[in-house]
Amino acid sequence: MIVPHPYMDEIFHIPQAQRYCQGDYWTWDPKLTTPPGLYVISNILLAARRPVCSALLLRLTNLSYTFIILFTVASLLKTIHPHLSRQERLNSAAVIICFPVLWFFNFLYYTDGGSSAFILLSWLAAKKRYHFISALGSAAAVTFRQTNIVWSLFIVGTALLELSTPAERRRFDPKAAFIQSPYQLIQALTGFIQMLLSKFTRVIAISLPYMGLLAGFAAFVKWNGGIVLGDRSNHVPSMHVVQLFYFAAFSAGMSIFAILGVVPVARLFRRPTFRSSLIMLTVASIMTLCVYKFTNVHPFLLADNRHYTFYIWRLMSRYNGIILFALVPTYMAAAWFCWQALGTEQTILWIVIYAVATMLTLIPSPLLEFRYFITPYLIYRIAMRQPRGVWLFLELLFYTAINAATVWIFLSKPFRWAHQEGVQRFMW
Repeated sequence: MIVPHPYMDEIFHIPQAQRYCQGDYWTWDPKLTTPPGLYVISNILLAARRPVCSALLLRLTNLSYTFIILFTVASLLKTIHPHLSRQERLNSAAVIICFPVLWFFNFLYYTDGGSSAFILLSWLAAKKRYHFISALGSAAAVTFRQTNIVWSLFIVGTALLELSTPAERRRFDPKAAFIQSPYQLIQALTGFIQMLLSKFTRVIAISLPYMGLLAGFAAFVKWNGGIVLGDRSNHVPSMHVVQLFYFAAFSAGMSIFAILGVVPVARLFRRPTFRSSLIMLTVASIMTLCVYKFTNVHPFLLADNRHYTFYIWRLMSRYNGIILFALVPTYMAAAWFCWQALGTEQTILWIVIYAVATMLTLIPSPLLEFRYFITPYLIYRIAMRQPRGVWLFLELLFYTAINAATVWIFLSKPFRWAHQEGVQRFMW
């Protein structure tokens, strides 16, 4: 094994899991900031091999989430896109699990695989109307990462949307890509509220399991004195609005072949009218102001050259930060592309619920970290209209090239820091 010893965050996760394997459930590393779901599940899977729990075995338990995610994504595609054939669903699911950030961290002992698996399982259970099971899945996801509580609210919110009949839904909640004015959003919200009031008993029945989870989470936050466990000094919540811009650019870039495969190019690059030009100018002004007021630079971003984000930020911050502002049109184009790909399949209220969940997840985080984009990206990529044929194949080639390059650099190009012993490796 080329990397036999714990690396990066594994130096905290693996020893903690090994303590659990040895029956020590009370010693807690204060550097750990997430709950112990990762270690509990590994202990269950390795029950026959305790107290060994080597780094290799622990990584293998994490790798098992890849298969769970594969079949969960295929099942979600069946419920969300029923027109797809079985082979098309499997093809899309196989490509989606190759999403580079998730794919890479599935080979290390990190929380991302389990977090993603349980959120997707929870979403699938809700789509099948097993809401108690869905709430249990969300609870398991929260034990991997606390911010998953937000995605449980997304799940219950979209489940409540589905209380309306297709005819009712078309009347008050149109497909997002085809709305003509902001007034339609107000109409959609009004219609949604009226529908909820008319089906109040069913709303309560669906919401209760999730409200129980939310109450339990609130009790945890009060007991813990905050959301973050352990080391809070590097995880202070912020108002990092620009994270949404980074996420839009990242999502459009990662899904560009999927977007081109489902949205006509003429719609993506249509000539703006005078009215749309004014809207674009207003949005650009607001986004520029956000870049000026809400760009946070975490010390880790500046100091750690083992990640893509270090080099991306170094490029973006050149020329006295001019590039940061020059990228605003790119962010706008990226958000437009994602809107078109998602909005041709999902309704305006679905996207509003998704956008709120994404904002609540990303904005408080002061650090630009692609791992935080995994869950919102997976949900976006599953919910959008699915590409077929050559476009799906191009997306697979794109993912494969990124994965191969990242793994090759990680394994073959180690380097050393002058101020710290040990080998360093480049990674996501």
